[in-house]
Amino acid sequence: MGKLENFVATGHPTFLGKPGVITTYSRSIRYLLQKPSPGMTAVEVFIVLFGFLSHGSSWMLEEDCGEIQGVEGRILNGVDAKILHNPWMALIKTPTEFLCGGTLITRRFVLTAAHCECSNKDCTKKHTDITARLAEYDRSTLVDFGLTYEDFPVEKVYAHKGFVMRNHQNDIALLKLKGIVEYKRQIQPICIPLESRKKSGMAKIMKFTAIGWGKTQSGTNSDVLQTVEINRIPNEDCENIIWEGLVDSQICGGTGTKKDTCTGDSGGPISSSVYYMGKWRETQIGITSFGPSQCGGAAVYSDLMYFSDFIEQTVMESDITVVLPKLQFLDAGCLATEASTGGKSFPWLAHVYMDAFLITYGTLISDRFVLTTAQFLPENAPLEVRLGKFSGSYEVTHKVKTLHKHPDFVRLAQNDIALIELKSVVKYNNLIRPICMPSLTDNKEQQMFQKKADQADRLRVVGWGRWASTMVYRANSSECYQQDHQEIGDKQICVDHPYDLNLGSGSPLVRSFKHGGSEGFTLVGLASFGRHGPRPQDVYTNVLSYLDWIRPLVKQ
Repeated sequence: MGKLENFVATGHPTFLGKPGVITTYSRSIRYLLQKPSPGMTAVEVFIVLFGFLSHGSSWMLEEDCGEIQGVEGRILNGVDAKILHNPWMALIKTPTEFLCGGTLITRRFVLTAAHCECSNKDCTKKHTDITARLAEYDRSTLVDFGLTYEDFPVEKVYAHKGFVMRNHQNDIALLKLKGIVEYKRQIQPICIPLESRKKSGMAKIMKFTAIGWGKTQSGTNSDVLQTVEINRIPNEDCENIIWEGLVDSQICGGTGTKKDTCTGDSGGPISSSVYYMGKWRETQIGITSFGPSQCGGAAVYSDLMYFSDFIEQTVMESDITVVLPKLQFLDAGCLATEASTGGKSFPWLAHVYMDAFLITYGTLISDRFVLTTAQFLPENAPLEVRLGKFSGSYEVTHKVKTLHKHPDFVRLAQNDIALIELKSVVKYNNLIRPICMPSLTDNKEQQMFQKKADQADRLRVVGWGRWASTMVYRANSSECYQQDHQEIGDKQICVDHPYDLNLGSGSPLVRSFKHGGSEGFTLVGLASFGRHGPRPQDVYTNVLSYLDWIRPLVKQ
């Protein structure tokens, strides 16, 4: 059973979900060189480590990704893959036709090739009614080893705008699924690298694994998922094989034999094991794009490192809600252009101190008020709020005039919210401005904010540590903490705990949106408590449920 914990506040608010472990890089490198991943030389291990441990930030789309569930090792050279060994594989189909392979990369997106959407040779016509099938292994059976596949209709296809059918440049697409995928043993996301700074390190990986239901030596598509190991081939050498000029965003790979990716493998992954967050994780390097018509030992793949921005923007922007210009906010100063805020800054993040001790996080909602949690705030103590601290170079301190704890607050239960009134007025600039909240006098707008927040599958949580924020998925509130007999009320939100991001009491849970030519965030929740365990979850106070309590205090 997991252990319920509040967010401890000593110097930095403690994060929940896993114990802290400190390991020196030198010790890790020695261990990895002694015990490399299957198929990797000691030199390749060093290259991966040097490239991926040298920057202290998250660089995977999904943090808990690429974990192989099946038996260790692979069956290579174009034969059957191990069951449960590729839980991210997706089969892309219409009601009457198998189209391509693909990979699950988040709970809502499958990655594939752009040409998979095309229904004719020049791509002037597109397939409709596309479905992504997950947990598929043998296409000829309904149940594979007691596991049933799951079909997800595709809501929208995001093909790269620069895709050219003639030479397959920018051959990449994201399929947004209509439903939310529930991860389990047979359904897991593959790791997707996002930082373009890792490009040089990834380019040094010389061996890949390709997966798909492509043609076998008999010339027919395989019913059973196939796997083959391929080698990177220099693009200039590859052009002599495929008779096609390549660009930097394409990878050539093959075996020198007829065992490579072929028709039916399109859209599927080539991948390699990368050591990330203490584990070897299968990381997608490219997408199978095209090859010679006779499938002669070489094929071309779209290099994901050239499309990291496209992937990240597509996934993240799908969670952005475009709101109407008529919206009225609690404080209109919350809106700013992306350029003026640095694109990804959080100018509303507040730090609440008592003397020299940081005791909780908070969120600036107007030029006089900060919202936070109640549990760590002492009564009648000299508190101060620091703004602009996130910028690292500009910080302003405001003394606290009045602390308003919710009158019905009960420790680690309901109503964990407090409103701090500042002694002086906050002056806004590019580094300090409030988060957007709905007008406190318009019930319809309040309801709309709550509805949009409820509809968001993924929300952003802000904390501290190796990086500043990450996206988290909502958890089922009716099942959250059920095993601990902890009742989660309708004024609380349960989400999956983020990996490798430190959270503190009051850490903001936010939703991004667009408003005219500006972008902003709205406050959804404040971190209240969490639990250690195999599947850690965190509970947030649903801020929008307390607008009636906030209104008279702000008006005073």
